Amino acid sequence: MKRKSTYVITSALIMAFTLLASGAWAQKGVVSGIVIDEAEGASLPGANIYIEGSGTGTVSDVDGVFLLNNVDPGEQMLIVSFLSFETQRIPVQVEAGAVVTVNVSMAPETIMGEEVIVTAQALGQAKAINQQLNAESIANIVSADRIQELPDVNAAEAIARLPGVAINRSGGEGQKVVIRGMEPKFAAITVNGVSLPSNSGTDRSVDLSLISPELLDGIEVFKSPLPDMDAEAVGGTVNLKLRKAPKELKLLAKALGGFNELNNDYGDYKGVLQLSKRILDNKLGFVLQGGVERFNRSGDFLTNSWRRGATDDSTGVTEILGNTLRLEDRHEIRKRWNGSLSLDYGLGKHNFSFFGLYSKTERDRFYMQERYIPSDPAIEYWGRGIDNALDLYALSLNGEHTLGRFLVDWTLSTSETAGETPYDFTMRFTDFSQTFDPALDASSHPRNYFDAARPGLDETFLFSAFQEGTQTMENTQAAAVNIKLPFNLSQKIDGYLKVGGKYKGISRSRSVERLAEEFYYLGAAEIANAIPLYDGELIFLPDNNKLVSMLSFTSSSNDIEFENESGENIGLNASLDPALLRAWYESQIPVLNKDRSVIVDNYEVEERVSAGYTMLKVNFGKKLSAITGFRYEYSDNEYRSGISSINGRYGVNGFYMDTTTFQQYGEFLPHLHLKYKPMSWFDIRASYAKTLARPDFFYLTPRAQIDNNNTVVTAGNPQLKHAVATNYDVFFSAYKGGFGLLSFGFFYKDVENIFYPWTTNLFDQETADAFGWPNYKGYEFRSFTNSKSSSVYGMEVDLQTNLNFLPQPFSGIVLNINYSRLYSETEVFFLTSETRLVIPVPPIFETTYTNSTRKVDMPSQAPHILRLSVGYDYKKFSARVSGAYQGTKANTYSINKDFDTFTLEFWRWDASFKQRFGQHWSVFLNLNNFTNQQDVSFTREEAYVNTIETYGFTGTFGLQYEL
Repeated sequence: MKRKSTYVITSALIMAFTLLASGAWAQKGVVSGIVIDEAEGASLPGANIYIEGSGTGTVSDVDGVFLLNNVDPGEQMLIVSFLSFETQRIPVQVEAGAVVTVNVSMAPETIMGEEVIVTAQALGQAKAINQQLNAESIANIVSADRIQELPDVNAAEAIARLPGVAINRSGGEGQKVVIRGMEPKFAAITVNGVSLPSNSGTDRSVDLSLISPELLDGIEVFKSPLPDMDAEAVGGTVNLKLRKAPKELKLLAKALGGFNELNNDYGDYKGVLQLSKRILDNKLGFVLQGGVERFNRSGDFLTNSWRRGATDDSTGVTEILGNTLRLEDRHEIRKRWNGSLSLDYGLGKHNFSFFGLYSKTERDRFYMQERYIPSDPAIEYWGRGIDNALDLYALSLNGEHTLGRFLVDWTLSTSETAGETPYDFTMRFTDFSQTFDPALDASSHPRNYFDAARPGLDETFLFSAFQEGTQTMENTQAAAVNIKLPFNLSQKIDGYLKVGGKYKGISRSRSVERLAEEFYYLGAAEIANAIPLYDGELIFLPDNNKLVSMLSFTSSSNDIEFENESGENIGLNASLDPALLRAWYESQIPVLNKDRSVIVDNYEVEERVSAGYTMLKVNFGKKLSAITGFRYEYSDNEYRSGISSINGRYGVNGFYMDTTTFQQYGEFLPHLHLKYKPMSWFDIRASYAKTLARPDFFYLTPRAQIDNNNTVVTAGNPQLKHAVATNYDVFFSAYKGGFGLLSFGFFYKDVENIFYPWTTNLFDQETADAFGWPNYKGYEFRSFTNSKSSSVYGMEVDLQTNLNFLPQPFSGIVLNINYSRLYSETEVFFLTSETRLVIPVPPIFETTYTNSTRKVDMPSQAPHILRLSVGYDYKKFSARVSGAYQGTKANTYSINKDFDTFTLEFWRWDASFKQRFGQHWSVFLNLNNFTNQQDVSFTREEAYVNTIETYGFTGTFGLQYEL
């Protein structure tokens, strides 16, 4: 009933506003124009523009363009201000029903009687500050100039420079952003306001490495969303702004080469070509861009695994014992192709725009791993080849209309990601000969295993192999309309009323296919059927001609070395040849067994979200403004998967049954945002907003695997609730032209029903009935659940300044420093069991299960994040050195806190240099991770290292031409 009422109200408002709009208030005029930097001719986004003595005002957009509606006819005084530039006062003659064009050139302000020279990086900083100060909600901005002057590798790297933002990496490359300690799946990612579909195989996160920085005209991170924004943004909303066409022809051509120090590879490259212009009397603008790149994203992994020892009754501390050592070389080449087209057509009061974006990423990977297992004892060698492709496209059509006093805009969009892994083949080889020194203590630190190993390569044989292909597709279609009515009640009270609605449909599917031969080690029919199909040369074990030797698949070169936690270099015993492994796979396709057990991982999802909102903004003079309103979102979802008891060799036994579930719910989300400006150089912002997060697709599907052999049920949870966050923010900003911005503030998030994996036991019939598995009493039950309440809170400090008030050469220094201190608390559930002897003869045991809980920090949340960069501009030279510190954070939690895992704190350093020649040419050099920072995780304390990931130092050098 609530949903229908909301639709009726919203529809009625839209219809009423539309009827009133035709021909209303035609006696008013319109003032439009563009604000530019007088010296460079660059646009100035975020400039304040208003009519003196009235409540009519606006802010220039990312292209410096502004539009003032409902201006009284007659002579008016136009006031234009921008941080670090002199305020302009321009008389304007306004006519009823007409559009007056005023283009404004801004000159740098003077300090102590001298004009300040605004350098390239300082200008980018000033633009970002102006946009941030004029944002209606609490936001951080990366301006177009800041992106383009010394560009980062991708959009994720650029966003990570903002306060409260951490980054998740893949192959050393920034991939996903963590905003205020919330995992990437809790952030909304949009391009020009259009949602990007998830390209993750499991959750709702978006890989931002697909987006090239050359495409962007700015990045906005909204940490306190408004009612007119999508509600699915517990962490925040990241909006990537695409470039719009300039008036004059602009050509950008960039070519670079690069190197990867870890692999001594000098084959990296990137090329970008961009063309933009306005034509047809400046009414039609276009931006056309294409790009191609290839980068080596290889890494070395050293992994220790641990097992539980005895627990000291007096201290409660559990002993940690060594288990295995793994050395893994990951070779990966990433290739990416990008293309985009942006069009905009202006007819004064009616404007239309279109953008199309396409990105394709191919990842060619080969992993070699050696496993040292003294408890068996055995040494295993694993080779895995992976071909993966990820395609992304997004299309959007937008209209903006001035209808009398009404501003109407609408958007139609579609976007899709498609990920395919046709080749993911693994071969396992095992050495069971005398593999370790008999004096080795198998419980000692795994670093001892390598020196104690006695590998017998000629005794190592093919044990098993399997291939797993996956396909994941997600399509999002959306339509939205917004209607805005500005009003002016007096010279001191003005604002607007805005209503709108949106529909978004998401279709997602995932399919998995597995082929395997798990019994080569038997040396029977399995290997006999395989040998005749392979054209290559095979070597057999000296004493067993039915077992294929690993030497059949090795290469002659083996120069891969690892650095362990003691700083010692250790190398792989053998180097597997990826071409020989692929040849084996291709020859064995006819006889590999299709494994039916993976069918349970297939699923299809349909989610339909309808939303409506009302938003009111009131300005009480120049000092106080308030935005209030609400958003209502209704979800109607359908999930299709299956219930399986498939078991046995390759799933030949058991049943599979398709199943479909439905879920509907609505959520009312109120908002209140306040801004108070007691002084011209200081403002206070406070906000209250409710947002939500929908569970991972994999969590919600009605999939279930019944393992009767081990009495385990593993299932999704279609009744899993969505999380709702109540967000509170208070921020203070002090700013002064020529000196920059200092902002600090506090935030608190109260999150209900956050979701995570969970294990319990169906220990009695009542419990089995309650969870919907009445026939599986006594089974272990692995699923997903909600935590009643979680909290995330903290503080952020951000300083953006420059020293342009000093004499040269010191005037070119630009500083950006931000620090975030984050806290969180959530509750996790664990299943404990205790078995006791009830009757000695015959022995009868009784097991008691107990559900226990722990209060912990949220996983993936770094408690300390510090970002700093020092830029320097001198004439046509620009440089920037950047450092990022991330404190130690929790990864996973165990029932025994001694086995919690963490990621170790680190500093990462990058540097960029650029030198211009003449008006059009420039060369640049980028150095990434030049201190060779490693990623280290550990169990309980740093002495028990889990993984050391090494990606090395990379760099690029290139040439750029701009017209």
